[in-house]
Amino acid sequence: MAQGKLRVAVGDSALRVEHDRLFRVALRRGKDDNFLESRDKISGTYTDRALAAARSLWSRRLIQEHQSAAVFARLLPQLIEAEASLEFKTTVLRMSMDELHHAAICGRVLDALSAAPEIETELATEALPEHADASPLERALRNVMFVSCLSETYAVAITAEEKQNVREPIISRAIERIHADESLHARFGWHYLAEYIPHLSPEALQRTNAYLRVAFGYLQAKELEAMPLAGSFPQALIDECAALGVSDTNDARSLFFETVTHVIIPELEKLGLDATTAWRNR
Repeated sequence: MAQGKLRVAVGDSALRVEHDRLFRVALRRGKDDNFLESRDKISGTYTDRALAAARSLWSRRLIQEHQSAAVFARLLPQLIEAEASLEFKTTVLRMSMDELHHAAICGRVLDALSAAPEIETELATEALPEHADASPLERALRNVMFVSCLSETYAVAITAEEKQNVREPIISRAIERIHADESLHARFGWHYLAEYIPHLSPEALQRTNAYLRVAFGYLQAKELEAMPLAGSFPQALIDECAALGVSDTNDARSLFFETVTHVIIPELEKLGLDATTAWRNR
């Protein structure tokens, strides 16, 4: 166990200049409006329940985004062993840096909500599955498929929904940035599968289909655990939460199943995987 305080502020070491240069050159999307350096607070007036829900969501998201940086970083050795071409290896490192940036964005939102942008949490990160029954190529395909094609594709859908409903300017800017990066993270996976699934032997393809049943089952359990069924709330409270970037969990659950059914499964089928059967037998 490695319990500690997760902080996302930039320090004052000699490497700060390099960090700032990297952000400006590599991570910036669109016009640089000094989002992280701004001191803007939320502009609307909200009930305590809505503010508590928003602070809880953005705290959880900060932790999740920070942990995701380790996930993408750990994909690099597997891509190397799978003989991936260079653009996949450089992009996966870019994606790891994106997630650190997202954690900082979440910290900025917490500050706008008058909450401390640091959280006491478990700091230990989990290793990626090794898939002992798989070749290096199969192993990389499985982990890229789960992380990017499954998880990140749903992340694109939910952040698009949040973009549509949010009304607070500072939070809208945060979601806009996160959504743009999640789109890249999902595309990375779909491009990787399209490039390397044709290299699988018939036996390896069969094993990948068998894994997909496990992946779908785990994905559903993981996502629904993060979206516990909510009771009946006043519409006014639901609207307040949406304005602060907090989706109604019932709607988010519906969106999850729609994304799997209408986006993920058809795309996997196009690539030659039996995703319909895998989802049915998850």
